[in-house]
Amino acid sequence: MKALVYQDYRKVELLEMEEPTIGSPTGVKVKIFGSGICGTDLNIVKGKIPANSGTIIGHEGVGTVVEVGPKVRSVKVGDRVLIDPTQSCGICSYCREGLHCYCENFEDHQVGMTIHGTFAEYYAGEERYVFKIPDTMSWEAAMMVEPLGCVLNSFLKARVKPSDSVLVLGSGAIGSLCQLVGKRLGRLTVGTEVDEYRKSFAANIADYVFHPQELTLEKVLEINNGHKFDIIIDAVGNQLHVALELIGKGGRIIPMGYDDSYEVSFKPTDFINNGVNVIGDVAVHQMISTALKFAQSLPELENMVTSTKKLQDYEGAFNETIGYDMSTGAPRAMTSVKTALIS
Repeated sequence: MKALVYQDYRKVELLEMEEPTIGSPTGVKVKIFGSGICGTDLNIVKGKIPANSGTIIGHEGVGTVVEVGPKVRSVKVGDRVLIDPTQSCGICSYCREGLHCYCENFEDHQVGMTIHGTFAEYYAGEERYVFKIPDTMSWEAAMMVEPLGCVLNSFLKARVKPSDSVLVLGSGAIGSLCQLVGKRLGRLTVGTEVDEYRKSFAANIADYVFHPQELTLEKVLEINNGHKFDIIIDAVGNQLHVALELIGKGGRIIPMGYDDSYEVSFKPTDFINNGVNVIGDVAVHQMISTALKFAQSLPELENMVTSTKKLQDYEGAFNETIGYDMSTGAPRAMTSVKTALIS
């Protein structure tokens, strides 16, 4: 089968790989329809996050069941399914407390990084990580369920109220998804974005979208009844300094973007005096089932996939979302918020 394989630092290739096989009585084999390109995949391509050499990347996969083990009960051949990539050993102390995303052996279970992922024609894994897709749900919406789970988990941890104002810093795939959920759960949703294409896309979701330099404190007070924001999400990974300036008393800051080179300093007394919380546990905590149900009330979800490319056109797919040309390194305008690779 064809699969997109991590080779070395900033190098991925489309290779011919052996089809996976079911490895247990509760195993499930899926013919992959497609898989969304996540920020993690982009960071692997950029060289910011390592993957094991020879590993098939990708983790937001959906497809059709083609084989099941004799003990599988929840899905059958022919079912449309999505794959939960948050997998774990199941037996360490964290797993036994239900904190699977903090698994002590997590490095051995990272789909698309240390074990084969979904940028391929087939995927095989355990039944407990395979979820049936409702018949009324499109493939595109189904590909957004896993990132929706991450966003929904963050909003629930932040205890968002219908009266809350939400600022989302960055309007990429996760940022736009945060804005979509913010519109559903909060009172006011505001986004920022430097890229004109993504800024225009986000303008159809959020109440307001600004270039970061336009969102001054004066503008915030003008659009938010004289107050700072109740919830601020950094969907870029290097904007917490902005969040610290614009968060109101009793507010919650959620860092969601990933940039391990970024650092910010703060005064602990500001957090104490103003009752501000920073919420770091944004990883998915068994949210796929909940996100699947929530997704059925979000008809806009499928529109989040703004481009689809065939697996063999992976360079073009990455180029339109990564901000530069993979081959030359030359900067280029973004032309997609969320691109899916179709097998």
